[in-house]
Amino acid sequence: MFRMRSFAAAPVIATLLGGTAHAALTADQVWQSWKDAGALVGLTVSAATENNSGGVLTLNGVTIAPEGMSGLTISDIVLTEQSDGSVTIAPGADIGMTMTGDTEGSVKVTHDGLTLTAREADGGLVYDYAAARLDVAYDSTYPGMSFDGSEAPKVTASGDFGFTNLAGTYSDTPGTNRTFGLAIKADELAYTTQSDDPGLELKQTSTSTTQDIDMSLTFALPTTISLAAMQSPADFGTALNEGLSVSLAMTQGESAGTMKQESPYMPMDLTMKAGGGEGSALFNKDTFSVKSSASGLDIESAPGAMPVPVKVVSGPMEFAMTSPVIANETAGDYGLVLKLSQFSLNEEAWALFDPNGALKRDAADIAIDISGKAKMDVPAMIAADEAGGPPVVPQPESLNITELGLKVAGAALAATGAFTFDNSMGMPMPLGEANVSVTGANALIDGLIATGLITEEDAMGARMMMGMFMVPGANPDEMTSKIEAKEGMQILVNGQPLPM
Repeated sequence: MFRMRSFAAAPVIATLLGGTAHAALTADQVWQSWKDAGALVGLTVSAATENNSGGVLTLNGVTIAPEGMSGLTISDIVLTEQSDGSVTIAPGADIGMTMTGDTEGSVKVTHDGLTLTAREADGGLVYDYAAARLDVAYDSTYPGMSFDGSEAPKVTASGDFGFTNLAGTYSDTPGTNRTFGLAIKADELAYTTQSDDPGLELKQTSTSTTQDIDMSLTFALPTTISLAAMQSPADFGTALNEGLSVSLAMTQGESAGTMKQESPYMPMDLTMKAGGGEGSALFNKDTFSVKSSASGLDIESAPGAMPVPVKVVSGPMEFAMTSPVIANETAGDYGLVLKLSQFSLNEEAWALFDPNGALKRDAADIAIDISGKAKMDVPAMIAADEAGGPPVVPQPESLNITELGLKVAGAALAATGAFTFDNSMGMPMPLGEANVSVTGANALIDGLIATGLITEEDAMGARMMMGMFMVPGANPDEMTSKIEAKEGMQILVNGQPLPM
């Protein structure tokens, strides 16, 4: 069933920080805005005691929770009115929550000098926050798995996440679309996790540190509909058409981590390093897109599941995906980019299957860059799937193969092409052509035979297929192919119609 509840859960605490701005905020107004906002999303915001004296509101025993349930507790909060019309907010040292149900445990937040300042901006509220250190630690147990019918043993999981020199802003701006903004900067994000699953005989520990975190998030919600009211694909589509959108942008510096797994079946001991990178995401009625890039990656595995150490090194990496969301009348853009460069393996790992060096050790490259236009309606596709009706199929109008490449073990494949599609017959009918070239394929096949990974009979079949669909190129061990799609679903390969 289509539900927006999980989508709505993330902004709940942020919503508590929202409200209508006043020319000069008071501590009582800020406190009341939290209680009002909590009521809108089914949360009770309360304090065991309240004391306001001289523009300083002291709250003790603050609780944020659904009615009749446990939730987040804060030992104390002090709100102080400032001469510039802002209000500073200083939470106490004891912040946490207790988990009950199938998953039991606790979450605790600790900080060094966390302060927030509420101020008016653009008719809404902005909260500036900073902390020398902010840590979140969790400790939990939940039911594991049993394979013999006996009571499943409990799985334990714990960990902590910490920011160093954290700073940022949160904003809530009213309008036709209520716009929430969140900016986060930190010198370092570090985490450690541990888990123990007796049923699977599996223990895991992991660590990670990432430098120079910089992230911004914007979430726009139409004032005509609330997140809690989005119960169907039709509601979702309406919200998108009225301005629902999410955008994210982030950068990060170098990162490093470890992962150790104790298991009789798959022991593992990894160390990882990655260069800096950046990413972005956008979702609105027109477009869904995700983009990311990184400068490189090193992964080393100590002997365990593998009898020798394994080291994987990669150069720059890039990923991007774009798709229309609601494009019924006019086709929208889609695309996929995937690029991995200089992907290499250490000699000890190569020697496991090629001890005599029959295959070239050249670093591998992968490049995919395709794009085009298509008509698509994501809410309609979700609705059809839920109703069990005929699927709503996207209608491609064009496909551009800008780059399709693979280089591995001395062989290389490269392809380009362009196609348009006629959807008048109920299924897309392609028109266009693609050009493919392969170099070093025969040398690669010879090397695979020498390693024993394939037999002479396997190689004969592969060479026959290449002979059917490709012709010799201008250079030694080069083959090419021209694939054409003509009217009437006629497919030609090097001028010959299929089937051959």
